[in-house]
Amino acid sequence: MTANRIDIAALRMLCADWLMQLGRDAGLPFSQYGSSGDSFTIGSPNELNVIAHFTDAEPYLRFVSSDPSQQPLIDSLAVEAASRVKQANFGSTVWHSATCPAPDYQIAAPFSMGSFMERLSNQTRIVGWRRLGSNVLIEFAEELPNDWDPKNALLAPKALAHVHIAVPAPCVGNFSSHIAHAVLETTAAICSFALGRAVSLPPSAFPTRPEMAPEVQARQFDQSVLTLARKHVALDIFTLVGVPGGFECFQRLRSAFLTFDAAKHQEHDAVACILYVVVAECLTTLSTPWRDSKLTKRFIEFFDALMPDELDQMVAHGNFETVFGIRRGTRTARALRREMLEQIYEYRSGNLHAGLRPSYRGFASGFDTGENIRRALFADFAEGAILRYLSSPRSSIVGHPNYS
Repeated sequence: MTANRIDIAALRMLCADWLMQLGRDAGLPFSQYGSSGDSFTIGSPNELNVIAHFTDAEPYLRFVSSDPSQQPLIDSLAVEAASRVKQANFGSTVWHSATCPAPDYQIAAPFSMGSFMERLSNQTRIVGWRRLGSNVLIEFAEELPNDWDPKNALLAPKALAHVHIAVPAPCVGNFSSHIAHAVLETTAAICSFALGRAVSLPPSAFPTRPEMAPEVQARQFDQSVLTLARKHVALDIFTLVGVPGGFECFQRLRSAFLTFDAAKHQEHDAVACILYVVVAECLTTLSTPWRDSKLTKRFIEFFDALMPDELDQMVAHGNFETVFGIRRGTRTARALRREMLEQIYEYRSGNLHAGLRPSYRGFASGFDTGENIRRALFADFAEGAILRYLSSPRSSIVGHPNYS
């Protein structure tokens, strides 16, 4: 983590937390902290406290002591706090923990059996410790019913992902909480992807319990804790941030995982399918002025080159012709792949621009209609896009003004 990749809001938090820690080191009674719309409060209202008012110039805070006689000390601590922030000094390590459940499957939407078919197709079970880089540890567990019979069980049992996040920060404070919650959201989305089922975020992440801290600290660099993976592809995107050119890949993949997670939580099958197409499109999006040019062509060429084998498997699916309205005939594999990609992108664009169409069929429609299978196929497409991109990240120049 570097200071130039932190926005002003986070820089303010880091500076305030440094002042809180430096004040504690100097013997000041800074036992609590808080925030409002345009300031931070350091210390208890009944004791010496400091209000850190937001400003527009570095260090973006102005510290005012409740006791004027202590203002010179606070001013000197503020200078030191601002200096440490400028040096990208994050202090020590603060651990935050939270439990993210993947509940038992509930038939909640009346639109079709699409979510059920998707669950059957994508679910997997993970038990034990995994990691994402050196700063995120996850202990996967399951809650098995008393009558659990793995031989006859159709759906995986409830899963729990106990997430532990090591945040470089001066102390427990606004900055460590801000970073921990951002990392937790991405981590929970990656867990959804790994498990093949929706993982829910808790109301909040809290500092790790003292009795748990020694165990997570011991496991942080334990080589026996494997990286979380899906189909033998490592899902650690956090280490990309420190690789030259890797930050943009990290941003694309983070967006893809968060969107994939949103699709998993979605009750309406058509909306989930739209989101799965957006998952893939995240990976093609460029930070350029011409990013919105030739979107369909870029989408088709990008994925035809990235994942031809996965696309061929979709073409070979028994419901391919029903879902996509494409006749295989004697056409080449590449022609079928590209027409399918065009249909996938058109499904996303058509629904976004023209709105949703009626899709309610009830449970009497059975399991074998194209609409019931579409969601699982689109989920497979989005999953394959992420896994292939992780294995072989790339950018497309389709749409560049100098590219025909």
